[in-house]
Amino acid sequence: MTFSAKAKAKVSRLSRLGRRPVLAAALLAGTALAAPAAQAEPAGVRAAPVPDLVCRLDAELDFSPPLGVRVKEAKVSGHVRYLDCHSPTGRAPQLTAVVWDIDGIGRFGALPPTFSVEGNDTGTWNTGEAGSLYYKGDLKNGSPVPDRTVTSGPLAGDQINGLQIPKPRFDKLDPDGVAGFDVFGQVCLWPGEKGRCTAF
Repeated sequence: MTFSAKAKAKVSRLSRLGRRPVLAAALLAGTALAAPAAQAEPAGVRAAPVPDLVCRLDAELDFSPPLGVRVKEAKVSGHVRYLDCHSPTGRAPQLTAVVWDIDGIGRFGALPPTFSVEGNDTGTWNTGEAGSLYYKGDLKNGSPVPDRTVTSGPLAGDQINGLQIPKPRFDKLDPDGVAGFDVFGQVCLWPGEKGRCTAF
């Protein structure tokens, strides 16, 4: 190999080695420039969702026939009341109560023992306006209320969540299973993203 060829090879190696620090510096500079943008919105700045309505929940559910080991599915009927409502968003201050008529299916699962409901309710608000909602979910002590969506009437499209305390009804105890529940708790009707109902 001639002197010039050796020199060229050395220069070529040096240029490759020189590009690595330059590349690393460029990447670090890019990271430093991008960091402020990523941190532009500090945690906790985004406003928490606010519900259109917050109400006390008071419900009576009846299963016919009683649900249990022998009967895994039954008609569910009764009434769900949203009472003492107030409107944190100010969208519906006139809505203070509604009574929903339950029309759906109750189900029993044996392992572990669970009760669930699904159906459609129709109701009348204190203003005289009619509405309806769809619901589906489990009846568990201290658990979220079954998922619900207002399908017509005031606040149509709102999603509902909250907490429930279902208790077997003593006047509905049956040797063949559970024939009914009383349910107490709180519900929130949300115009978009659902938040924590117990915050209101």
